[in-house]
Amino acid sequence: MFTYKLNPNSRTTLYDQLFEAIAESICDGKIAKGEKLPSRRELSEHLSVSPQTVSSAYNRLIEEGYCESRPKSGIYSIWDGTQKKHFPQTAPEIRYDFRTGAVDAARFPYHTWAKLMRTVLSEQKASLLLSCGPKGLLALRQEIAKLLYRERGMVVNPEHVVIGSGTDQLVGAVLGLIGRDRPFAVEDPGYARVRRGLSIHGARLAPLPLRDGAIDIRMLYTSGAGAAYVTPTHQFPTGSRMLPEQRAALRAWAKETRAWILEDDYECEFTGDGEVPLYAEEQDSRVIYMNTFTRTLAPGLRISFMVLPETLAAQYESLGSASPVTGFEQETLCKFIAGGHFERHIHAMRTLYRNRRSAMEKGITELGLGEIQEANNGLFLSVLASGTVQADQLVSCAQQKGVQVSRMVDFCLVNSEGYNERIVLLSFSSMEEKEIREGLRLLKEAWKV
Repeated sequence: MFTYKLNPNSRTTLYDQLFEAIAESICDGKIAKGEKLPSRRELSEHLSVSPQTVSSAYNRLIEEGYCESRPKSGIYSIWDGTQKKHFPQTAPEIRYDFRTGAVDAARFPYHTWAKLMRTVLSEQKASLLLSCGPKGLLALRQEIAKLLYRERGMVVNPEHVVIGSGTDQLVGAVLGLIGRDRPFAVEDPGYARVRRGLSIHGARLAPLPLRDGAIDIRMLYTSGAGAAYVTPTHQFPTGSRMLPEQRAALRAWAKETRAWILEDDYECEFTGDGEVPLYAEEQDSRVIYMNTFTRTLAPGLRISFMVLPETLAAQYESLGSASPVTGFEQETLCKFIAGGHFERHIHAMRTLYRNRRSAMEKGITELGLGEIQEANNGLFLSVLASGTVQADQLVSCAQQKGVQVSRMVDFCLVNSEGYNERIVLLSFSSMEEKEIREGLRLLKEAWKV
């Protein structure tokens, strides 16, 4: 099986990266003439990418003469060394990035943060130079507990809060606590970075489709999973919410099978719907709550946290490892929250994002870019793209105009049926209104609307 390292944060699409990697392997003789390539599903599962990504890469390999498709047999290499070797073209500069997950770092209150950093340094605490305990700085965990009560209605014991250096690191810690004996169910479509993090840390993924906007509970029972990663208040990338009866069924599954629920409350600060987390409802202590400051403050602030059930919190304490986040960063963030700066910043960003959302909705409508799907309350819109460009070329054509977008099916691992390949996700969080309008204008040209 081919193993290639693909970068989801690159300006080059995943399928272009995969095409380049396979083409290079063919030209270098690592894939011999006449050798059969893995099936689309096999390679997509192996690389944790969508089947559409593999299909697009394979189609390009066929178009450029590296491979051929043999009916009822598969894709085979036909390159014999006589053709001109492919040299990748320089990717156009991306000026407008509509991909999801970005925040406007330019709006981060740098002056306030710098002032707090100086205050922390002036206090000359020995803790700044020492490693924090396994769970992190107690004062910060106390502030996070208070914040969760004010913002999310959660009653949290600070001793159950764990500070981490990012979602990937915390996911690895969770696996260390609950074990890897049983499969780990994930939403499909779903958040690709968490899926990759789980795979890297040795989890056996069980991608399960959505049913009425939430992970299919019936398939959870048949999957044999010992844990499930879910986004109940704002599913990614569909934007749907888990209904009360679905929440109850999910909790019942966890209780009956002694499984764990890993709840990612991403973008909860900006959904504005008052939906409470599963953790706030759960009485049987089977929910692990997770959130991050990376997606609310700045990408470079690699501080996340999780809230563990009592049994797992005690187990985590016994691990004895030091917190991966420096005491200096934790002290600064602690003062940032305690001083009310975090909530003031979130309030200001809600207003800003609301205006940007309106600008994007107006631009899409006026330019005839497509039909806006059922409203998502997060930081992106789902749009059924108009134009004459083929669905599998929507991303690449946009790139040629210096615009980066992503399609919903690109977040599917194996369960892409039922999702229109022309649905594009457009985030408005990282660009000014003027940039949004200009980016949308270029998309109109790219998609030949």
